[in-house]
Amino acid sequence: MKLLTACWRAAVARYAPMALALTVIDFVGDGFTWDSVREAVGVVLLVLAVLSLGAAAFAARSLRRRARAAGIALSAGALDDRQTHVLRPVLLSDGWQERVREELMASERSFLVAEKGREEIHFRWRPWRGEESVWGSMSFDAPSGGVVLDVRDGEGLRGVVGLGKGSVFAAVCQIAGATGLQAGVPAG
Repeated sequence: MKLLTACWRAAVARYAPMALALTVIDFVGDGFTWDSVREAVGVVLLVLAVLSLGAAAFAARSLRRRARAAGIALSAGALDDRQTHVLRPVLLSDGWQERVREELMASERSFLVAEKGREEIHFRWRPWRGEESVWGSMSFDAPSGGVVLDVRDGEGLRGVVGLGKGSVFAAVCQIAGATGLQAGVPAG
């Protein structure tokens, strides 16, 4: 329910300027009277509430589906501009770090991959089909078998279902799926 509420707030914030513009256009067309104000505001608020709730429900469903497929814990923080998760390889065997590196570099969505020693990788990731991308880094902790994945928005992406938010969480799910990692607990 918290995720749906967060998605609804994001949808209202995203679509409210359009609703305000439609209200002003209606005033200009019909003339400014108190009856037209009451009618226009009532209709616009109702339409805004229904459409934004529909967009929010669709966005929450999309995020749930992505999280379930990747094995990532889902919370209302899924819309944050920065996501940090502790992931673990599905199969913990010798060479798992190299396998994760190779799978990350082989993905069509990753680019500008740079290694910082053997324990850290910095990269860019395209969560959608366009050129926009998020910044990401992976830190390996060999003894515990964990990977700290830190992803942040760098370009103001359009987000899940046009909410303007959720792209970073979608990227985390995609990276986990592409590299064969599963979630532990969200860090920080």
